[in-house]
Amino acid sequence: MTPRLVILDVLSAAEGMALSAPQLARSGEMMGFTPGSMRVATSRLASEALIESPRRGEWKLAKTGTWIEEQTRWTRLQDLVQPWQQDWWVVMTQLVPRASRPKWRKHENALWHRGFVEAQRDYFIRPANLALNFEQLLGELRALGMAEASLVFRATEVSDSPDLALWDTTNRKALYHALCMEIESLADSDKQGRDSDACRHFLRVGRKAIWALNTDPLLPESWGTNADRDRLVALMPGFITQGRKLWLEQLDLA
Repeated sequence: MTPRLVILDVLSAAEGMALSAPQLARSGEMMGFTPGSMRVATSRLASEALIESPRRGEWKLAKTGTWIEEQTRWTRLQDLVQPWQQDWWVVMTQLVPRASRPKWRKHENALWHRGFVEAQRDYFIRPANLALNFEQLLGELRALGMAEASLVFRATEVSDSPDLALWDTTNRKALYHALCMEIESLADSDKQGRDSDACRHFLRVGRKAIWALNTDPLLPESWGTNADRDRLVALMPGFITQGRKLWLEQLDLA
């Protein structure tokens, strides 16, 4: 958790309401951050057009942008896929330099966020079951930070099919199971209390769950890896409603 994420998550919980700078500072304090770090994060988010100020000293989420689209991705996972026809999306990156670690990491993360794995050096692949045409996929990858020198194509056959283990499905399944257990344990608000400790717990678990769902590789249903993910998706709306209520109460907005 960072000051940046606290601001974005709390403004998201506000559902379009503008929050004052003191309210954002209070949110940061509850998560262990100083007012100064929250002011710096607010300024940077504004410069990146991720938040906007409808009135002096108040802030709300910007209505559009890549971050907004990515953060709500988990709410429409079923709409993002289509039946798999045994073909593949492939990205070849041998022309992309690796000398700059930050640039390579940004490029690699873009591919990872769309479920590509590196089966061999400079050979990234995923099942072509995303509900996207070529131009849409290319546009999303570039918006996420894929290097322009990448070669993207669709293959009907590959000589070396990737191993399912490359997607680390065992650890992801364990993560989803653990998150479901945490969310279910937080469901009893009377047991957990309604103070800042409960707010912190809700925000941290919620942030981790949304990150996990938004980075899900969306593998074909026939591969049998999605049951725990779908269980987590089903738990999220009630969990978010409960957490939002707690946060708004702490900020005197309920």
